[in-house]
Amino acid sequence: MMPGNPQILTCPFCGKEKEIMSLVSGNTFGSELWSDNKQIAPMLPEISYVQKCPRCGKYFIKGRQAVKYAKDGYCFEKGLLTFPETKEAFAQLAKEGFIDEKEEINVRMMLHHAYNDYYYRNGDKKDILEEDKKLFRENGLWLINNLITDNVMKAEFYREIGDMEIAKKILDSVVVEDDFLKQIVSSIRERLEINNCEVFKIQSS
Repeated sequence: MMPGNPQILTCPFCGKEKEIMSLVSGNTFGSELWSDNKQIAPMLPEISYVQKCPRCGKYFIKGRQAVKYAKDGYCFEKGLLTFPETKEAFAQLAKEGFIDEKEEINVRMMLHHAYNDYYYRNGDKKDILEEDKKLFRENGLWLINNLITDNVMKAEFYREIGDMEIAKKILDSVVVEDDFLKQIVSSIRERLEINNCEVFKIQSS
């Protein structure tokens, strides 16, 4: 991994500038792939698609910013949001309106991953709030209907939102020849049998 000069972002609401990390190069050595399609790669760190202003607390999409970099130095700030912050960001950005479907997909996937981070992936067992469970389900159904075309991934997302019977029916109709995919299908089936909604690690490199 080779960091570059910090990228400078400007809050579109109050004008406050913040610096975030930029990368000249990176790689996926030591990465983890999870069943919700999230990849965690230490040498290719995630820089949040949505950023929070440190002054006014409003959220904005990084990709809407004009590209601007500091002349020197490094910054390791990624601007990653917690799940509670991601919920706030989604509510604000949805109310304002997305420029296109790509923006909405990216923000909704952030929300899906942040929920799994908060309740499952980080290893801290928490009681799931009903309002969070409802939001996660509604968001998951939107992703299934508007983004996901692969039947194995579709079954996995139905499992994660708690629709076990639908996930089973989809998997029963899937013919998988690839050994790696067979392992994934088997792992999903095992969790369906015990009504387990938790994400799981698929692969480490």
